[in-house]
Amino acid sequence: MGNRGGRGLGTVSLLAAVVLLIAACGGGGGGGGGGGGGGGGGDAAGATRSVTHDKGVTTVAGRPQRVVALEFPYVDMLAALGVRPVGVVDDGDPENLIPQVREKLGDYRSVGTRAEPDLEKIASLEPDLIIADNDRHAAIYDQLSAIAPTVVFTARYSGYQGTLDVARKVADALGRTDAANTEIARINGRLDELAKTVPPGDKREALAIIPRERGTLQVLGKGSYVPDILERVGIPYAPEGATFPADSDAASIGLEGLAEIDPDVLFVMTDAKTTTNDWVASPVWQNLRAVRAGTVYPVDRALWTRSRGLVSMELVAEQVPAKMYGAAPATSGAPATSGAPAN
Repeated sequence: MGNRGGRGLGTVSLLAAVVLLIAACGGGGGGGGGGGGGGGGGDAAGATRSVTHDKGVTTVAGRPQRVVALEFPYVDMLAALGVRPVGVVDDGDPENLIPQVREKLGDYRSVGTRAEPDLEKIASLEPDLIIADNDRHAAIYDQLSAIAPTVVFTARYSGYQGTLDVARKVADALGRTDAANTEIARINGRLDELAKTVPPGDKREALAIIPRERGTLQVLGKGSYVPDILERVGIPYAPEGATFPADSDAASIGLEGLAEIDPDVLFVMTDAKTTTNDWVASPVWQNLRAVRAGTVYPVDRALWTRSRGLVSMELVAEQVPAKMYGAAPATSGAPATSGAPAN
């Protein structure tokens, strides 16, 4: 997160002519390969509407059936709405999509990475809607629009309410606003239930971090996705003790900076490449309030910081009381978790 690498614009320009040719040849947008789009929903399937998004206004006809999603939050939102896209970015590995999303998607075709989606593959799928992210894909919007109607939103750094707002916009583009409103109402009710599991007298403050190399870490800023979910279910987020870049919801600090914040509870987002192994011998780490109290909780980084949609929102919210109090009502299929501290 916060990695804002190059977008391969040279490659994009070289592919543009090929993309235009393929798009023209496949203009019918009918059948052929892929997982297909989801049917059903409450909106008029034949209606043509103007969808306002970050790059302007796009005309979308009916209820798109061949959807391509170019950022993980949109893939998550499609899964939540019962839409099976024909193509998604998975950064070259299906494991980058959380299991609960993968099983809802069914078969799909990978169209490359979030940073550099493969325009030729996208065009070959003959999509009738492309969902892109303003932060990553603004520079290739024209090329994407030459393939199919394209809507562009900003989801990577959205908080709780911002994510719900983007989900509604995605649903509008899909012609599935009724389904989105129903799902969002259900999720809000679920989070209300989870908030009731937090003991009224528990005022401990939590902090969410991602380990980095050589004792550094990223701390997630108040108002971003995970901190918002924590507060939504009744867990106060620790006061910020870091300077946040304007283009990111995370700040880089060292263990000494973490010690200055010294939260009561730590949620540590780990994967195979990001662990606390380099920290455990440090006296600074050992003296943290959360480490001494045994309230350092490892959580899956892909679920907590990459998926960032409606499916992951509910799962993250369920894991918070499960980690902190040992149990939470389980209705959404959240994976079993352990309350053991990371140290």
